[in-house]
Amino acid sequence: MTVASRVKQTHASLKGAEATMKNYALHHPDQDVKELFNECHNKMKKIVIEMEKRIKEIENEEPQFKGF
Repeated sequence: MTVASRVKQTHASLKGAEATMKNYALHHPDQDVKELFNECHNKMKKIVIEMEKRIKEIENEEPQFKGF
């Protein structure tokens, strides 16, 4: 497995975790816990955005990895 494919796999996993945090925040009955999940969601969203930037850099440096 190439570095590019590992980065993209990690990105997909993080997006899934981000969605899970958002889902927990929406459905948890305790307001304090909702806020905690929202905070985690926001942090994960920032990480996902940074990963997307890195993926674009990888694809620009190594065009053969586009779309994988």
